[in-house]
Amino acid sequence: MKINQLTTGILLSSLFSSGVALAADWDADLHGYIKSGLLMNSEGNRVQSVGLFTNYGKFRLGNEQNTKIELVPTIKATNDDGAWAKVRANLTHETNCTSDWNCVDGDGHDIQFREGMVEIGGLDFAPGVVFWAGKRYNSYNTSNHQYDWEYIQYNGTGGGADNIDIGIGKLDVGVYAFTPSDRTSVEPRDPKAEGYPEDLSINLILKQIAGTGLAFQLAAHTMEESSWSPDAATSGIGIGAQYNFDGFYGIANGYSKITVQYGKGMAAGDSLGKNGWGFGNSDDTQSGRIVFDALANVNETWDISTFAFYQTDSDYNPWSDWSDPTNSGYDRNLWAVGVRPYQQIAKYFAMQYEVGYEYIDEDRTDGAKGGLVKATIAPTITFEEGFWGRPQIRTFVTYAKWDDDAASRLDSGYTRDGATDTWNFGVQAEVWF
Repeated sequence: MKINQLTTGILLSSLFSSGVALAADWDADLHGYIKSGLLMNSEGNRVQSVGLFTNYGKFRLGNEQNTKIELVPTIKATNDDGAWAKVRANLTHETNCTSDWNCVDGDGHDIQFREGMVEIGGLDFAPGVVFWAGKRYNSYNTSNHQYDWEYIQYNGTGGGADNIDIGIGKLDVGVYAFTPSDRTSVEPRDPKAEGYPEDLSINLILKQIAGTGLAFQLAAHTMEESSWSPDAATSGIGIGAQYNFDGFYGIANGYSKITVQYGKGMAAGDSLGKNGWGFGNSDDTQSGRIVFDALANVNETWDISTFAFYQTDSDYNPWSDWSDPTNSGYDRNLWAVGVRPYQQIAKYFAMQYEVGYEYIDEDRTDGAKGGLVKATIAPTITFEEGFWGRPQIRTFVTYAKWDDDAASRLDSGYTRDGATDTWNFGVQAEVWF
């Protein structure tokens, strides 16, 4: 979306108030994302999303009550010789503030600045390489829309270079710092240590290996021990591999990918495939995960999205006082599988259907062990055709049922009277541009 010339002029004049003449051609864009809706139960009360994995995703159709607004203004300059520079910010507001550097419920940050960065590329001494510095989302982050989950999320503040040609593939190298804002003033455990503990990581991604869809990731973490969680992990190693198939597993149009991940210490548990969320683990915490993420374009009328993952954790008990010998980690297994068929009925109308199942098994006293199934029907007014067409206005009916032994993992608004199922209803708008 092009910003008009007046807006561009205002942006540029604010950045370059000195009035020096610019040799480069400048352009500005504004992209963004909005979702907002109403989620209610059969009693007419507002409810939260229903799901078992509060630190992961959930099958999102008919299952979102929050408002999220994300605006990404970008200014780009291009020189006559092809060199270019890009300046990007990411401004986000969300009613359920769940993560990021200055995003803490009740802290007064109505808008979170989740990116503020500069990229420079097209340089004659490094053809194809993109240099960057600042706060950013990693360019290789990978999410699934159906499950609302970014299972590769190497974000942070730092610097690096992408798309370095090393012959067998392209290499991304980045150094990141990431500590959530509610931990930035935590004292180091060593009273003589200067400064504050910070998760520092180096992230390496080798992609397009031998011209294929294969990629490898490596994340190495280190951190000064903090007083928040004594004897917790101060280092970690995470590895991953991803293969992008041609179409839907080679048998239909669309896309598909399989991702395998392993992490230990700071790179395990809730920080598997991520930066910054593992410094409450023990040194012995280990996690493994496999993800199947795909969408099939069956014909002009039907698209089918599919998602599944399995994760296993050992010695998992984040934010324990690991210096207390009575505290110990436990084993945990999670898995989920779901499908969302999308049917284009007419040019501006579609039907969406979703069925998903989630399961958790925590090997500890009072741990949850059981599953949840959720099914949704969503008549949808569309502006563009196809699964990815937006804007959309959806109405929906959702039915969810769960096992008694998994009830402790649900929002308490569903379980106060001992219920094991719910009917939810609502309407939602979603658009990206």
